[in-house]
Amino acid sequence: MTIDFSCQKCETSFEIDAQDLIDGTEKLICPQCHARAPASIAEDFVSALSEMRAQVAVLGKKFAINMELESEDLVEELDSKKDDEEDELDAEEEDLEEDDLDDEDEEDVEDEDMEER
Repeated sequence: MTIDFSCQKCETSFEIDAQDLIDGTEKLICPQCHARAPASIAEDFVSALSEMRAQVAVLGKKFAINMELESEDLVEELDSKKDDEEDELDAEEEDLEEDDLDDEDEEDVEDEDMEER
């Protein structure tokens, strides 16, 4: 399986065999300008690629698999998920603030009841 890359810096397109990345015989480096991904990101990518290949092999016993990933599509999808998660967190924070206000109101009512007695 080959993976097509396009360098963001110089716009050079190049291919790397996935197994070569996994084996470590090939590095993720642009052949034109020598731009490279940070080591930690490259390692995470190779690890995820290795795990994906293993899972595809298991699924391949039941299904034929053909997939195409476009990084631009993934970025938009991840940004959308991030926005949704932030909206959920904001809603949860608002709920907690409302609960705190409700608790304060209940304490005020209890205090007033105690004062009246």
